Amino acid sequence: MQRRYTAPTIPPTSTQKWAVACITITFLLTFLILSVQIASPSKASKYLHGTKLEMGLILLLCGLTCSSVGTATNPASGMAVNASGGVSFGNLYYSTWASFISAGGALLSFLRTERGFDVTSELKSRGNRFRTWAILIIVTVIVMGSSASCYDAKCDELYNDIRPVKYCRRAAFGVSAGCIGCVASLAVVVMRLTCATMTPEGRANRTIFIIEGVLSVVLFCMFGFAVAYLTSEKGPGAPLGNLYYSSWVAFALIFFVATSCFEEFQAAKNMILLGRQQQPEKHGDNEREALNSEANSIAISDHGGSYNIDNPSVGDLKRRDESQAGQSSASSGFSRITGSVGEIQI
Repeated sequence: MQRRYTAPTIPPTSTQKWAVACITITFLLTFLILSVQIASPSKASKYLHGTKLEMGLILLLCGLTCSSVGTATNPASGMAVNASGGVSFGNLYYSTWASFISAGGALLSFLRTERGFDVTSELKSRGNRFRTWAILIIVTVIVMGSSASCYDAKCDELYNDIRPVKYCRRAAFGVSAGCIGCVASLAVVVMRLTCATMTPEGRANRTIFIIEGVLSVVLFCMFGFAVAYLTSEKGPGAPLGNLYYSSWVAFALIFFVATSCFEEFQAAKNMILLGRQQQPEKHGDNEREALNSEANSIAISDHGGSYNIDNPSVGDLKRRDESQAGQSSASSGFSRITGSVGEIQI
């Protein structure tokens, strides 16, 4: 008689149970809110739309989806991502990220329509580079967290007797790169919010621009090396997962920031060179006007003419108008020379 083989089962861990609970509660709350809005729009608009209850539910959904992403995509949990950091269950991986992005979009929509605070417009009004720095904060946090999760999954001495040295070193480098990128991006955003002025007066804007340029070059070199180091064959970001996507997105964002800083530097340099070329021309025009006025006065005195302040002649009025026009054009040229360029008016 042949015995039936039963595969050994591993009970779910507390982390897996928590992830399933977060996903289930998110589904039930979303289904309940949509059912109320469809079944009774009048009651939904009275008790739900624009109220503190709606804001509380949105914040709860943001917290639940964030927790589900953190647990389901953690290599140590063994759910959507395997121990190597690659996606093993694509439906769970992409759906948890989609739910988190949807909850964030609902929060931004509520702040814009009910509280009058448009985060998107505020970021756009401060320029593309500022928006890129703000997004870079989130992306570098993901790089840091994903590298730490990969390190804990394979390099923790408590759970692993054999440690892959190259893998662990690269995971530790990913943690360092993500931490440095997050701190640098956050520092630039804070300086742009608190120290930058709308006019080019003072040295604050120039100092911030110099710091942005230096940090963009340093981060570009660091993440260029990190992408090659982390996503190589023996790196923690080799398989498709959080670390792979976030490291490449961070590198692309830093490349955009460095390109923007270089373009503004070139524009400022061209403006300075143009101003230096215009200044001798304006100075020569003023000297020629002074010589012409002196020659005209000598010619008038030779012909016995005189300039009457109370009743000037037509020639005197013409020369005075030309002199005033020259002064106004010189002042306008100086304003163009001392103009400003860039997002922070350098």
